[in-house]
Amino acid sequence: MGRRIIGQCSTADFNGLLHIGDLLAKGQEIHLSNLTNRQKMAIRVIDLFIKHNIPLKTLSKIKEVLVWSMGDGQVAFEYKLLNRDDTETQRILREHH
Repeated sequence: MGRRIIGQCSTADFNGLLHIGDLLAKGQEIHLSNLTNRQKMAIRVIDLFIKHNIPLKTLSKIKEVLVWSMGDGQVAFEYKLLNRDDTETQRILREHH
């Protein structure tokens, strides 16, 4: 099976969920059953940032994230920045993946 998009989220989805990042960082279990699919994808991105020590303030520079299934059980994240010329945020995202 080839690559396919399995979800997406945007800045608006991150805004109300950053407090969950604190819970994830503390290792607490989070139940996602009453979240929308977009919010669930936002939680995946927040969790990824925490695991890779990417500052959560970086989320404010991201316009949208596409989450791809790579067909081999792996997942990839594609970021669209608010400012496509923001080389510092591009560097941060590249270094930590």
